[in-house]
Amino acid sequence: MKENILKRIIRLLPDGVFAIDLDGRVLLWNRVMEEITGVKEAEIIGKGNFEYSLPFYGCRRPMPVDYVLNPEISYPEDLSIKGETVEIETFAPKLYDGKGAWIRMSAHPLLDEVCDIIGAVQIVRDITVRKTAEIELRKLFNIIEHSPVGVVVLEFSGEITYCNESFLKYTQLKTAIKKNIFEIFPQISLYEIHNSYLKEIKSGGKNFRLRGIRLEEENGYALFLTDITELRKYEEQIIISHKMESVRRLTSSYAHEIKNMLTGVKGFAQLALQTENTEQAKSYMEKLLSIVDSVSMNIKEILGFGREFGKNPEIIELKDVIKNLSTFLKASLRENIDLILDFEGRPLTVFADKTDIEKIITNLVLNAQDAMPEGGEIRIQAKVKQIPDKFISLTGEKELAKEYICLSVEDTGVGMDEQTREKIFEPFFTTKGEKGSGLGLTTVYHIVQMLNGFIFVESEPGRGTKFEIYIPLKQ
Repeated sequence: MKENILKRIIRLLPDGVFAIDLDGRVLLWNRVMEEITGVKEAEIIGKGNFEYSLPFYGCRRPMPVDYVLNPEISYPEDLSIKGETVEIETFAPKLYDGKGAWIRMSAHPLLDEVCDIIGAVQIVRDITVRKTAEIELRKLFNIIEHSPVGVVVLEFSGEITYCNESFLKYTQLKTAIKKNIFEIFPQISLYEIHNSYLKEIKSGGKNFRLRGIRLEEENGYALFLTDITELRKYEEQIIISHKMESVRRLTSSYAHEIKNMLTGVKGFAQLALQTENTEQAKSYMEKLLSIVDSVSMNIKEILGFGREFGKNPEIIELKDVIKNLSTFLKASLRENIDLILDFEGRPLTVFADKTDIEKIITNLVLNAQDAMPEGGEIRIQAKVKQIPDKFISLTGEKELAKEYICLSVEDTGVGMDEQTREKIFEPFFTTKGEKGSGLGLTTVYHIVQMLNGFIFVESEPGRGTKFEIYIPLKQ
C-alpha cells in the first residue's frame, strides 16, 4: 500500500524522475519523463544498455545515474560531485521531439531498507528558460565588457561598483571599483548625471562625451563615456574645409562681379575714345565713373564685411533702439511708404551690440522699400514669442532658449518666388542689379547667427514679404 502511494507521488512530481538497478535496467519512469522524452513508461521499464539516454542524446552513452553506480566510468562532460550526489547542467538535443532543452540532472544512490545500494535515481529539471536568459545576459555582458564605450555603474554617492575595459583604458586606471566618479572626473556633477545631461569634457589629452541614466531598482546610475577625440579632429577638418570653400565661393563671386564691372569700364572707355562728340564722350565717362564708384563701394563692403559684428555687446532695450532709429528710417523712406511700429508692453531686452541691431533693421526696411515701387506699408513688430513648431525642425541641433523676442519686418510689396527666397542670404546675390551689393541680407544673417538667434522668411509673389528674427530674451 505504502509502495503504491510512493509510486503515485513520484509519478506526479513536477520534475522528471527515473531510476535504474545495479544492472542498468530502468525501474521507474514518471509522467514528466514521458512528456519530455515522448517515451511511455511501459515502453522503457526493464530496458538496459543505456536505453534511457537515447531520448536525451540520440545515442547510447552514460548519464549521471551511471556515474553514481560506477565512478570509474568515463563521462564525456564535467560533473559536479557533492558527496554522493552527482549533478550537471547540459543541453539534451533530442528532448521535446527533437527541439532540445537545457536540463539540470542530479543523480543519487538508491538504497534499500538496510542502506545497501540497489540502484540509482536521477532527477531531470527543464531549465531552458533560465539558461537561455543566462546565455543572453552573458552575451550582453560580453558586449558591455568589450564595448568601445566606457560603461560604469555607480551608487548614489558616486562610488563605482562596476566598470568595463574601455572605462579603465580611457581613465588609465588599473581598477576603478570602490573609487568615486567625482574624484576621477571633477568636471561633472550628480545633478548632471541624475538628469541625463549630455556633457563633453577633456581628460588625459582626450575629448569625451558623457551621459548618465538612473537605475531605479539598483538605487544608482550608469554612466556612459564615449571617446570623441578623433570625431572632433574630423569636425575641425570639416569646418576648415567649409571655411575654405566659403572663401573660395566668396572670392569667385567677388571676382565675377569685378570682372563684369571692368568689362563695363572698358566698354565705355572704348566708346569715349571712338566718338568725336564731346558731350557724348562726357556721358560715357560719367557712366564709367559711376561703375568705378560701384566697384569701390563693393570693395569697401567686402573688406569690412563681418569685421565689426558684435564689437560692443550690452543689455539693450530693443524698443528704444527701434524708436530712435525710426526717425532716420522715416526720413530715408519715400513719401508713399508708411512705417508702423508695434511693440509689446513688457521690457524687450537683448544682449547685443546696438549697431548690429540697427544694421538688421536698416537693411530689412530699405529692402522692403525697394520691393514696393508703388508704395505701401512696412510694419516693424517686436513681441515675446515661442519658436513656432513648424520651424523647430529647421533650427538643427542649436540649443533653444526659454524665451525669444520675435522681431519682424513685414512689407506689402511684390514678394518673392521660391527660387529667389532660397538664395537671398547668399553673398552677392541681389535682385537690384547694379544698385545692390548682395551683402545686406548676408550681413543680417551673420548677425542673427552671432546672437544665437534664428531668421525665417515668408514670402509669395504679389503678397509681400515677412522676415521673423528670434533673438533670446535677456532678463
